[in-house]
Parts: sequence; C-alpha cells; structure tokens
Amino acid sequence: MDDLSGKTAVITGGASGMGRSFAHRFARAGMNVVLGDIEEPALDATVAELTDAGHQAVGLPIDVSHETALQGLRDTAERHFGTTHVLCLNAGVGGGNGSMETLTTQDWAWTLNVNLWGVIHGLTAFLPALKAQDEGHVVFTASVAGLTSYPNMGPYTTTKHAVVAIAETLFSELRDAESGVGVTCLCPG
Repeated sequence: MDDLSGKTAVITGGASGMGRSFAHRFARAGMNVVLGDIEEPALDATVAELTDAGHQAVGLPIDVSHETALQGLRDTAERHFGTTHVLCLNAGVGGGNGSMETLTTQDWAWTLNVNLWGVIHGLTAFLPALKAQDEGHVVFTASVAGLTSYPNMGPYTTTKHAVVAIAETLFSELRDAESGVGVTCLCPG
C-alpha cells in the first residue's frame, strides 16, 4: 500500500508509547485512525490531540485479553470508517517478571492474556476482512525479547517469541497465497 490517504488504521495499545506515535504518523499521512486502549484517560487525550489537529480519529476503551473487545474494535472501525487497511497489534505489558520459581499462575496468565491472546484476538477479528479485500497490512509489535531470552523475564519473553512466530507464519501463508496483505513484525529494544 503506497497511498494511505483516506484509508483506516486500527491500533491496539494506541493511547501511549509506540501506539500513540503510530496514530500520529498515520493521521499525518491522511489516514482515519481507530485506537483501542485499556487506559481510558490516555486514550481520550490521544484522540483529542488527533481530532484537535483536524484528523479523523475515534477511540474505544478495550481490554485486548477479551475476544469480544477486539470484535467491538472491529465493529467501531467499520461503523465509523468502513474497511480497515492497517492493523497494528501493539498492546502489551511487561509484567510477570521474576525468577521462574517465583512466578505464579496469575503472573503467567496476565502476560499471556495481553501479549499473546490480544494478538490472536486481533487476528481473529480483523484478518478475514483484510484477506477478503486482498489489501492491507498487519503490524505486530514484538520485542528484541522475541529474538533472544533474558533471565527473570520468562512470561514476557515467551509471549514475544510467540508473537514473532505468529507473524512469520502469517507472512508465509499470505505470501504463498499471493495475497495483497502484508506483514511486519517490529522487535524494538
């Protein structure tokens, strides 16, 4: 996709950090922007920044660990702007850190639910339409932790390795199908 003007970007974790930067960059390129984030005050502030600057933007408070939240984000994007063209699966947490013997099931569950299931729920909600229109791009935010391992970061590293694997698998599937949908996996750090 070379021309982004008038197209729509959906960004999870869009209220701060990299997600907020994506939103501003896509908006400057003329895209409609749909943001999902669990931090409602930050979400409202980012949407206000964008709309005050004359951009088309909406936000929806969501918890990506719930499949219905991503379906709601998809429905919000469709209702406001129609087709989604860029999907940034960016929401993530750095929790569950500590040595393996100190980690609880809750430590693992929280990190897996946000960092891994949030990505899976996003794909489930948005990928069928992207493939059907044969145009678009999926951007995964992983981490350098998805390419290596660090002590005391078991749940985080595990989820980021999984995100890299999902991105590589989707890339290969779409390439082999000669799809017009692209895939990028970011590994900052």
